[in-house]
Amino acid sequence: MGSQVLQILRQGVWASLTGGWFFDPHQSTFSNCFHLYVWIFLLIFPFLLYMVLPPSLVVAGAYCLVVAVIFATIKTVNYRLHAMFDQGEIVEKRNSTMGEQEEEAAQGDSSLPRDPGMEMTVFRKVSSTPPVRCSSQHSVFGFNQVSELLPRMEDSGPLRAPEEIGQRECTSNVRRAQAIRRRHNAGSNPTPPASVMGSPPNSLQETQRSRAASHSRALTLPSALHFASSLLLTRAGPNVHEASNFDDTSEGAVHYFYDESGVRRSYTFGLAGGGYENPVGQQGEQAANGAWDRHSHSSSFHSADVPEATGGLSLLQPRPVVLQGMQVRRVPLEIPEEQTLMEEAPPRAQHSYKYWFLPGRWTSVRYERLALLALLDRTRGIVENIFGVGLSSLVAFLGYLLLLKGFFTDIWVFQFCLVIASCQYSLLKSVQPDAASPMHGHNWVIAYSRPVYFCICCLLIWLLDALGTAQPFPPVSLYGLTLFSASFFFCARDVATVFTLCFPFVFLLGLLPQVNTCLMYLLEQIDMHGFGGTAATSPLTAVFSLTRSLLAAALLYGFCFGAIKTPWPEQHVPVLFSVFCGLLVALSYHLSRQSSDPTVLWSLVRSKLFPELEERSLETARVEPPDPLPEKMRQSVREVLHSDLVMCVVIAVLTFAISASTVFIALKSVLGFVLYALAGAVGLFTHYLLPQLRKQLPWFCLSQPVLKPLEYSQYEVRGAAQVMWFEKLYAGLQCVEKYLIYPAVVLNALTVDAHTVVSHPDKFCLYCRALLMTVAGLKLLRSAFCCPPQQYLTLAFTVLLFHFDYPRLSQGFLLDYFLMSLLCSKLWDLLYKLRFVLTYIAPWQITWGSAFHAFAQPFAVPHSAMLFVQALLSGLFSTPLNPLLGSAVFIMSYARPLKFWERDYNTKRVDHSNTRLVTQLDRNPGADDNNLNSIFYEHLTRSLQHTLCGDLVLGRWGNYGPGDCFVLASDYLNALVHLIEVGNGLVTFQLRGLEFRGTYCQQREVEAITEGVEEDEGCCCCEPGHLPRVLSFNAAFGQRWLAWEVTASKYVLEGYSISDNNAASMLQVFDLRKILITYYVKSIIYYVSCSPKLEAWLNHEGIAAALRPVRALGYADSDPTFSLSVDEDYDLRLSGLTLPSFCAVHLEWIQYCASRRSQPVDQDWNSPLVTLCFGLCVLGRRALGTASHSMSASLEPFLYGLHALFKGDFRITSPRDEWVFADMDLLHRVVAPGVRMALKLHQDHFTSPDEYEEPAALYDAIASNEERLVISHEGDPAWRSAILSNTPSLLALRHVMDDASDEYKIIMLNRRHLSFRVIKVNRECVRGLWAGQQQELVFLRNRNPERGSIQNAKQALRNMINSSCDQPLGYPIYVSPLTTSLAGSHPQLRALWGGPISLGAIARWLLHSWERLHKGCGAGCNSGGNVDDSDCGGGGGLTSLSNNPPLAHPTPENTAGSSEQPLPPGPSWGTRPSLSGSGDGRPPPLLQWPPPRLPGPPPASPAPTEAPRPSKPPGPGLLSSEGPSGKWSLGGRKGLGGSDGEPASGSPKGGTPKSQAPLDLSLSPNVSSEASPLRTAAQDIPCLDSSVPESGTPTGAPGDWSAPVEERESPAAQPLLEHQY
Repeated sequence: MGSQVLQILRQGVWASLTGGWFFDPHQSTFSNCFHLYVWIFLLIFPFLLYMVLPPSLVVAGAYCLVVAVIFATIKTVNYRLHAMFDQGEIVEKRNSTMGEQEEEAAQGDSSLPRDPGMEMTVFRKVSSTPPVRCSSQHSVFGFNQVSELLPRMEDSGPLRAPEEIGQRECTSNVRRAQAIRRRHNAGSNPTPPASVMGSPPNSLQETQRSRAASHSRALTLPSALHFASSLLLTRAGPNVHEASNFDDTSEGAVHYFYDESGVRRSYTFGLAGGGYENPVGQQGEQAANGAWDRHSHSSSFHSADVPEATGGLSLLQPRPVVLQGMQVRRVPLEIPEEQTLMEEAPPRAQHSYKYWFLPGRWTSVRYERLALLALLDRTRGIVENIFGVGLSSLVAFLGYLLLLKGFFTDIWVFQFCLVIASCQYSLLKSVQPDAASPMHGHNWVIAYSRPVYFCICCLLIWLLDALGTAQPFPPVSLYGLTLFSASFFFCARDVATVFTLCFPFVFLLGLLPQVNTCLMYLLEQIDMHGFGGTAATSPLTAVFSLTRSLLAAALLYGFCFGAIKTPWPEQHVPVLFSVFCGLLVALSYHLSRQSSDPTVLWSLVRSKLFPELEERSLETARVEPPDPLPEKMRQSVREVLHSDLVMCVVIAVLTFAISASTVFIALKSVLGFVLYALAGAVGLFTHYLLPQLRKQLPWFCLSQPVLKPLEYSQYEVRGAAQVMWFEKLYAGLQCVEKYLIYPAVVLNALTVDAHTVVSHPDKFCLYCRALLMTVAGLKLLRSAFCCPPQQYLTLAFTVLLFHFDYPRLSQGFLLDYFLMSLLCSKLWDLLYKLRFVLTYIAPWQITWGSAFHAFAQPFAVPHSAMLFVQALLSGLFSTPLNPLLGSAVFIMSYARPLKFWERDYNTKRVDHSNTRLVTQLDRNPGADDNNLNSIFYEHLTRSLQHTLCGDLVLGRWGNYGPGDCFVLASDYLNALVHLIEVGNGLVTFQLRGLEFRGTYCQQREVEAITEGVEEDEGCCCCEPGHLPRVLSFNAAFGQRWLAWEVTASKYVLEGYSISDNNAASMLQVFDLRKILITYYVKSIIYYVSCSPKLEAWLNHEGIAAALRPVRALGYADSDPTFSLSVDEDYDLRLSGLTLPSFCAVHLEWIQYCASRRSQPVDQDWNSPLVTLCFGLCVLGRRALGTASHSMSASLEPFLYGLHALFKGDFRITSPRDEWVFADMDLLHRVVAPGVRMALKLHQDHFTSPDEYEEPAALYDAIASNEERLVISHEGDPAWRSAILSNTPSLLALRHVMDDASDEYKIIMLNRRHLSFRVIKVNRECVRGLWAGQQQELVFLRNRNPERGSIQNAKQALRNMINSSCDQPLGYPIYVSPLTTSLAGSHPQLRALWGGPISLGAIARWLLHSWERLHKGCGAGCNSGGNVDDSDCGGGGGLTSLSNNPPLAHPTPENTAGSSEQPLPPGPSWGTRPSLSGSGDGRPPPLLQWPPPRLPGPPPASPAPTEAPRPSKPPGPGLLSSEGPSGKWSLGGRKGLGGSDGEPASGSPKGGTPKSQAPLDLSLSPNVSSEASPLRTAAQDIPCLDSSVPESGTPTGAPGDWSAPVEERESPAAQPLLEHQY
């Protein structure tokens, strides 16, 4: 803990104050010295220039030039060195040998070569070490190597044996070897007999005598030799010898190592690799420990310290030594201790690189990339290097320019030079990680934050000082504040100066984001608060959105300025101003309906303008099934654009007409207050009363909602949510509010203010006034269109404040409304922050997650005033207020956009499409529950993409706004939905799915949001109860002190219900396994008989030749994997599988499957079909046994093999099965699906055991499962595609490998409507906890998995919110990409409002109306009936054409089955159904008659028994008609009905009837009739035709007549972006 705190203080706190410089003890002396000297130079050089030299721009230029040269040199060398490492030539150079005479003879009288000395460097022990039972990490062999380090020492002694000298010369080369040896079973033979070990070691007395004899000589040895002597004098014997190398495991070989406790131990090998271990002698251990303690800090010594060491050396030389955790090497004696560099323990060859400093000239450089990275930050390219040099020069110039201006005096000069040095130094070695860094590791963007912010502040100081001195603008008083005066500019300059001096502390606290985040934040804030835009999702989208707003404002500015620069006539509005108003409303409407992300729009434009690029991208697309979502999104954007093309023209014309009518000038004294009162009343009812009545706990007083949805009382939801009357009322009032009331308010304010400006010019010039009117009108209209729930309070405060409280401060209602909208936005943020803080630190519900929390709780009390100041600043700048380490101490974080996260983190699912085949077969990647369950959150995202925007418009989530956060809680799904962009008919959101089986803290918080409080009867300390449907006092009090509230308890959304069964319990006994194997065989037979390649397989000569032996008499396949316990057709007499036994069990099933084929096949017992089935069934069962890797009867191998076959891992190992390679479809299309289908049939066996005894029932069940069920492994990409395409049912076999479990589960998914609880969370609570988690993990480096900041806190849902952070800060199992939901994709809202209006829909409507008009005129002229009668099929004229009795009108109950019943025989004319049985011939107005024909060929109709009455064929006149299902057309009309004499468009030729298409003003007119009763009622009912085709055949086929109204839509014709559920 202490070392971590020191590391944070060095690399975090101190580095943030200095700009990146700190002393790192783990780096080399050169690196630390270079950093120190560079930082001191950057600090002292400008300070000395300013203090010594006279102030001059020449000095500033020289200072900039010096800085540029230094930075250019450093950057160039750094870049070239990295290029050398990337592409340079490596020259390996072995370590120099110590036995060679590399040292020169000493000068003077010394004739002996100088000893270079020895250094022993102690390294840090690895924190996590494996068990040390003779581990390879801790075994070091042979003092043979250490003795080679000592020749110089022995030369200086008086005793030198000739053989020792020869040995030294032969072993002069120093070998540095790693302590690596083979792992073996150390405990297999702990006490071997003496015969195995050889001679026992010497007795303890002999050992002690030997040590005593050498002790006097060893006292003078340095620590390493003394340590070695204590380890080596332990054993002696003829068979016990020292290990010759690391891999020496011969009998008697001795190795030495350290155990877990650091005790030195020896291990002696016996026979067959066995051996025993024991600790080294205690006496020598004590001596070694004492010597080690005395000399542990000595890194070098001189040979003169050991004059008499030969006796010890001769004894020590053949012995092994252990040097755990240190390295022995030669160093020159002149090098002091502090200049020795640390090296890695495993020595390696030294590499030299060729550094080309001139063409043809290079030098050898011995350096490492890691050392270079520790020295300087790496730059990515030449442009970045040039930018860094230029930025450092700019910092120097601007900083010295401010010094010359005299803005800083006394000590502040040095402080400013410190700021300059920190900004420049960060370009060389930045703070990593920075307090504002959003990511772990090296963040190259953060290196440019300090210099960029410094340059901006310096330019701002210089500009404000120049403006204050010159005063180019006249002072303006706005709301009591004097703007643009000299004191105003000087005050702003002083604030910027103080802020610049505080740079070290600002960056220490992380108050300024990195540059790209700041750019995105500023552009988003300007667009939202200045022009009414929506939130941005990236810096590119922020630039695009602001540019779009600026272009619209520039277009409108010209019209506004032209309208107000000339005087207005009395009681008249100029035409130019009316044009401005029309364009303003139309453009605001269009911009509010467009997303800030232009990706989809650009894709649509590219597909139209550059189709070849689209075709090329489609050709290079992946082979897997394409995702339909992008095409649906393009189609939705296309619908929106077509609708806006019409609606903007209509809106502009209507607004122009209203503005030109002078109604706003004539009624300006009364109309304004009427509109304000109307907007306030509608807003209060729509956005306060209705949401409160629909909440789960209205006003936190009632225990049930007053306005309940239909599904509220249902225990299990069966269908989609029904549209209630209050939902229609809510949506309708919102439309009135958005499209009528607020545009009228803004137009009235615009007209009144413009008239006032023209009549009485004010202090603002016309240019400024026109700009203010344009920007304010654009912002207010776009805000009203996008987010109406927040408008009525803003309008109410504007009226109350400037019309009643302070009317003298009013600057015109439009400007007042504009500024009040900004103020209310900041006040809402401040209110949310204060609620979060008070809820989080409330003493009666505080949850201390650590000891620091208990300390910080009372410490934060005296700092409440500072906390309130921070809340004000954070509300002003929209920054999060985060709890420090999850405690009650709050600090302000840096500003973030509404998206919050700088990175676009999306979950990448691990499946077979992005993993290698070998990993799929061996390790089964992605087999954990989190990876497999993430697909359900992906499907939930797709469902929300279709319905979220419409549900928000219907009020099912309560009030909402940009940045709001909601939690969706179900039985197992818990997801956080973050609304980012809220527009007019669109919502961009991001979903973050949490773990299914979360931690203990997550489960406690899930219980808190799902449990009810109705049963709480407490009141303080007693339980008096409560009134019916009213909360108790304790419950009401507790609900008010939560950072979340339940807005809906029954929110219906389509998803998948998950049921899992343990496969072990279903296959535990042999009888159940036999049933599975039987279904396995039957499934293989089914797929063989149904395969279209069956004929080819039966005629294949290779397959026939391989299967011919099975027909021989007495043939039996006696594979050991077959057994009587699991194989129903096992032949006990022949001990194997035989063809007769197989036919005795399965021949009937084979014959039935063959009979269902369209082409007959031979079905005898010895036919090729039966033989092929037998061969495949034997192969499949043998593959199952092979995959099980065991012939035992245990369950675990069987489940392993079943799972291997289920995922497609078929391993053909028997030569008798190699015939299957003749066609791999035999495995892919027969055996593999047979395994999966057998598992499904085995599942069904438990519900009804006797269901599949009949072959017909079994055949139909398999066929039905093939059609409606997807059975696949969860790692298969087909599994994901099936879920995202809304397959009704899916089944999989899952192998769950957790830390404490290894089990197999059968997963069954069924698509249905799920019920969720919608919990709205305080958005500032979410942002604050996210910011605190980022600061704690990234900057403060708290890696504790049980840290206090993620412990459960029910009042704030701390664990769930922190778990939803991007990885690795949090641990969500799924994070969706930014997804946009459009209102047009909601089926119920589309049915309520109708589809989007487009030119094509209008053309169809006009054509339909024209045809109706002609029908009515024709019918009225012929029979005297009215238009309605003719259109609905009434009138005597048409009735007289047929004498058939009237048909009974189809009711909703009998129309469903009418399509399969033929009509009664009769002529082709059917009588019009009666409305009430009176025979008047009028069909009911809510049903379409005749029902339209479904797509596809019509069914064959029975021949009529009575010939139709002949009629005159229609001529080529103006009007022509068709059969009963046809419609009138204009045959002679060109352009609409075709050329003369041809039928009109939409009329089929040859008398074939065509159903009447319903009227709809949309591109996709087909809408579900169940969900749109109002739409159905509005549809017109076509009449029956009055003519019969020439052929005399019945024109109305029964299939056309009997199609029910409910089935008039095919799945392919559903609305855009709507799932086919």
